[in-house]
Amino acid sequence: MIIKVKDEINTALDFNQSATELIAKLNQSENSEFTIDFEGVFFISRSFAQAYYASKNRSPKKITEINLSDDVKPMMEMIEKQLMG
Repeated sequence: MIIKVKDEINTALDFNQSATELIAKLNQSENSEFTIDFEGVFFISRSFAQAYYASKNRSPKKITEINLSDDVKPMMEMIEKQLMG
């Protein structure tokens, strides 16, 4: 199942609570696999990225990301490396 972040949250991802709520919503779904589509997202805060990966790592769902822009990808990669070791 593909989830478009710009439709679910916004094109600017500022708040860590938004990330936590997104993953909580996925956890309540009967689907076991999700693709998070970041198309159209032009900003992501460090706190959003941290909350996203922390929630994703605790989730029993298989969650992957696609369409990370050049503005978003470096932050996501940095936080993923920090949290994954």
